[in-house]
Amino acid sequence: MIEDSIVEDSNEKELLMNYINDAIMDIAADKESKQANSISRSNPEKVAKILYLSALGLSQTSIVRKCNYNRNTVINVLVDYADHKHQFRELGGKLSAKSYMNLESLEEDMIQVVRERMQTGEYEPTAKDIKDISIAKINSNRQALTARGEVSTITENRNAVTQEDYEDTLKAARERIEQLKKVEEVIDE
Repeated sequence: MIEDSIVEDSNEKELLMNYINDAIMDIAADKESKQANSISRSNPEKVAKILYLSALGLSQTSIVRKCNYNRNTVINVLVDYADHKHQFRELGGKLSAKSYMNLESLEEDMIQVVRERMQTGEYEPTAKDIKDISIAKINSNRQALTARGEVSTITENRNAVTQEDYEDTLKAARERIEQLKKVEEVIDE
């Protein structure tokens, strides 16, 4: 069963890399016909790595840090391959989702072992025992969602308040305070 999963992951990774390599050949041919300088022509391996990591859901910043690539290079590659990214993300999303599920399974196994050791009294756990795997699981889940394009963005909504709105609110607050003072006077009597 585990071997089947490894073979399936390997097949999906190979399929993703085939899509990426085909796209690189297409873009490189296009750039060559235009006699344009292109990293797709000069360093296709670097392009493949950027596209693969992007397909797995890594952000541009993560790719820059992980590979020590120039940010503009990463951005230019991703822009050049924007038309192909949907195919990459679909396959990369599957790989990232499997990675997440493997981490979740590992976490469950670790929890079970800790639980068994606690029951026998041979182990007294700390919060750090599960923290690292939990962080890895959260990051893997975020990557899987990003790779599949399912991450929603958080936007800030700022409601514009006019001077009239402000004055109305202030008036209502003052009226409420006056009402409360009257109630207080009645209670004191």
